[in-house]
Amino acid sequence: MSSVLDGLGEKLADKWISALAVPGLLLMAASAAAAVLGQTDALDLAALRARAEQEAARAGGWSTVAQLAVLGAAVLGSVAVGAFVRACATAAERVWTGTWPAPADRAATWLTDRRRTRWTDLQDRITALREEMPVPAPGHPAYEANRAEIDRLTALRDRIALAQPQRPTMTGDRFAGAGTRLRNQYGIDLAAAWTRLWLVLPDAVQAELRTSRAGFGTAVDGTTWAACYLALGLFWWPAALIGLVVGLLAWSRGRRAAVLHAELVESAADLHLKTLAAEFGLGDPASARDSAVGSTPDPVPDPASAPVPGPAPDSTVDPEVGRALNRIFRKGA
Repeated sequence: MSSVLDGLGEKLADKWISALAVPGLLLMAASAAAAVLGQTDALDLAALRARAEQEAARAGGWSTVAQLAVLGAAVLGSVAVGAFVRACATAAERVWTGTWPAPADRAATWLTDRRRTRWTDLQDRITALREEMPVPAPGHPAYEANRAEIDRLTALRDRIALAQPQRPTMTGDRFAGAGTRLRNQYGIDLAAAWTRLWLVLPDAVQAELRTSRAGFGTAVDGTTWAACYLALGLFWWPAALIGLVVGLLAWSRGRRAAVLHAELVESAADLHLKTLAAEFGLGDPASARDSAVGSTPDPVPDPASAPVPGPAPDSTVDPEVGRALNRIFRKGA
């Protein structure tokens, strides 16, 4: 047991140092450079080196205890900075996912309406083109032109959201869209079902979901660090350049990570929702209808993103089964 605890302690220490101490130490170093150089002499490396040598010479005259105390204070300070930024990342994640606080309601509503209007316009044009589709004849010029235009408009629509927008940000709609699409296809409420679904997922799937979620969290942390450097840029302009580069990289990485995580969540439900239904004895639509007597119906699905009518394969979950699962998970609420 002692060896296990020692190994766990080493792993936690490594993660602690890499996640908090190192980024915090870099920010403290940039802050020190800002204090020494300021805006006027922002790139005067000679002055910075001279000041560093002067402080090193002064520290050389201190006792060993004093030097260790200063070193410990620097490490603890960097960890404190890292912990503070990590705490701020929670608020940054709300910005990313579009769950903005009440003071930002008007801005969130305006952006959501704007995104919804653009999405709906593209969806209407796609629907009109599908209705005007010539008699299926692959290779015919009119058919291929119509098909190409539908594909182009679909790509533009999906860049906004995969389902009708509900959030003011692309990332928020990508996460919310997964729930909308699953509800339309299977009748399932992903928010109510997710904890139970997680318990029936194979270990490999859980590991992939953890990895993709951690990737998104890392990107959110990156934007928080970028904001700190941008704020420091008010006193030392090179820090603003660092913040801009870090922010752009984190923004690009975060969008890709959000898309990947949402796709993995949706895919996990596609592949394992039937297993969850079987665990509750709801493997067929008839049993689901029996459990629906006297229940409150679910909200009507969004017609714009509803599934194409047709016979469902045996490997999918009937919407009646999904709605029956919802009633179990909600406990009548």
